[in-house]
Amino acid sequence: MKKRKSFVALLILSMLISLMSFSAYAASVRKVSTSNYTPVQSEPSTRIYVSKMNKELTLIADNKVVGKWPCSLGEFSANGTKQKQGDRTTPNGDYYICVRNDKSAYHLSLGLSYPDKAAADRGFEAGIISQAEKDAIYSAIDKKVCPPWNTALGGAIMIHGNYQKGIPTAGCVAVSDNVMDILWPYGQLGIKVSVGP
Repeated sequence: MKKRKSFVALLILSMLISLMSFSAYAASVRKVSTSNYTPVQSEPSTRIYVSKMNKELTLIADNKVVGKWPCSLGEFSANGTKQKQGDRTTPNGDYYICVRNDKSAYHLSLGLSYPDKAAADRGFEAGIISQAEKDAIYSAIDKKVCPPWNTALGGAIMIHGNYQKGIPTAGCVAVSDNVMDILWPYGQLGIKVSVGP
């Protein structure tokens, strides 16, 4: 009986020592992990976001919202992302501005880098575009220039003026002319534009 009590006491003592050691280790790990933490900036400081659900365009500059404005989208944008030329759908995804047109028929316009690699993959798998067209799209995106806009996937998706409430576009994003005047200086080549929910 005495041996048994000694064994239990020894077991409890060793558990306490282990627990104290673990607490000291955990405290030191916590100190190391928090003292060297630096938040990662995952988004560029200046960007444009288009919400298809809200039909709203947001301009962010220096990580601050400059403004949110109503916009018009492609007529069938609620059905998902753009699949091919003429489907009257605004594409979903992350793009960059690849062209600026100050002589647009719609006041001013900023061209998006659609089709992107995801659209090229879908189009190639569906047999809509050739391997050469897919390669040309990939090459343009890698070089951060305008991808070919003359394939069966469509192209020339623009953010432009001439917004008219309740009137859809053929696939572009339309805002009022005075909003385009605000966007224009921020909408430099290469600026990120995300189109999503």
